[in-house]
Amino acid sequence: MQATAAPRSSACSVDPQARGLKIGRKLLEHLEGHGRDAGLSAIRLETGIYQPEAIGLYKTAGYVEIGPFGSYQPDPLSLFMEKAIV
Repeated sequence: MQATAAPRSSACSVDPQARGLKIGRKLLEHLEGHGRDAGLSAIRLETGIYQPEAIGLYKTAGYVEIGPFGSYQPDPLSLFMEKAIV
């Protein structure tokens, strides 16, 4: 699956006191909507393997594990994921 462009967003997190309010899911849905509106076919991301809350969010949102992409190199501390948004 090839994205039509390569916009980039860096680290995003939710304050621990605000967890459980679905803010992360809403942010993710908002970013996916913007990607769709921009004509992207997929969203790709990298997260750390020690981020279980983030990994759980991405998996329940439909992201699947992929290999490194773009300028990323294989890294045992990184997890690469992708979701089709067409």
